[in-house]
This record gives sequence, structure tokens and C-alpha cells, in this order.
Amino acid sequence: MEREITIKEDGKILVLSDIHYPYCDINLLNNIVEKEKPSLTVLLGDIVVKGEIKELLGVFKKRSRVIYVRGDEDVQDGDTELLRVFHNGRKYIFLHGHQYFNEKSEYSFVKLLMRINKRLPPFLFCLFFRILLHESGTLILGHSHALVFFKSLNCANAGTLTTLSNLYHDLGYITINDNAIDIRKL
Repeated sequence: MEREITIKEDGKILVLSDIHYPYCDINLLNNIVEKEKPSLTVLLGDIVVKGEIKELLGVFKKRSRVIYVRGDEDVQDGDTELLRVFHNGRKYIFLHGHQYFNEKSEYSFVKLLMRINKRLPPFLFCLFFRILLHESGTLILGHSHALVFFKSLNCANAGTLTTLSNLYHDLGYITINDNAIDIRKL
């Protein structure tokens, strides 16, 4: 696995995060890929948490180029930990976002912050990586299971497609096409 990959992509990008296979609906994934018809699919971590990846990758590889960004619960090696994509003159940075947090401590802290404002934890998650990475471009993060775009930070949390429950269970995904980020809630 390479630590970082940089590519150029001009077609539609589909971003799927936190699928947690086998705890997902394969038919739903098939329908999403069929509907969106991406040229690139970014699997943004915590994709396969148990079992083999063959069935799941079959959904995507038939129709799209796939880059697998590794998450903290993946049992399969990903292609990279950080992906930079230059898309129609703009830069997008993809990472799962687990690299700097202790999950148990994070969970307690997020529960506390959610009492203040439900959008505060994913906002702070974006802010942390915006400061840490020192890079311009749009950040797309996984890990939180939140599905939200913060225009002020130029950062999105990519949601989830798992059937497992979590503090955030924002079912959906992101598409990038014609320099627009679309949040697709299910």
C-alpha cells in the first residue's frame, strides 16, 4: 500500500464511506453505482470489516475504476491512506480520518459535543484536518458517519452505507461532477 496517491480524473467521482461490509445492502450499492455511473469510485475507508472483499469489489470494478482508501476497521489492505485527485482544475483530498484519534475517547467527546450542537463534531473534525494537512483544496473525510458539507471549511464528511448503528448514521454518499459536490442522502 502506498501512503499517498495523486491522480487526475475528469469524469464523475462517486465517494462511498463506511460501508462496513458485510453489514450493508449489496443491492443498494449496486443501485447507487448503476444510477451514478461514475468513472472513479473512491472507497473512503471502513469498507470491509469482516470476510472477503471479492463480492463487494465486483459491484464497482465492472463499472468504474476504484481506489480504496484504508480505514481503521478494514480487514483488507487499501490502495492508500491519502488520495489527492485533480478534477477539472480543482484539488480534492480524501482520507478516512481515523489516524489521529483514539476511538473510545473520541466517542465520549463526540457525545458531549452533540449535546451542544449536532453539527459541531463533524465541523471540528473538518477543522482539525484542514489545520493539520496545510493543503488547499476540498477535503473529503470518512470515519464519522456524518453526511455534511461545510462550505466555510471547504470540507465534507462522506456519510455511511452500513446497517450498523453509530452516533451518526447519516445514510448517503457524495458525488463530484463538473466541480460540484453533491450530498446524496438516502
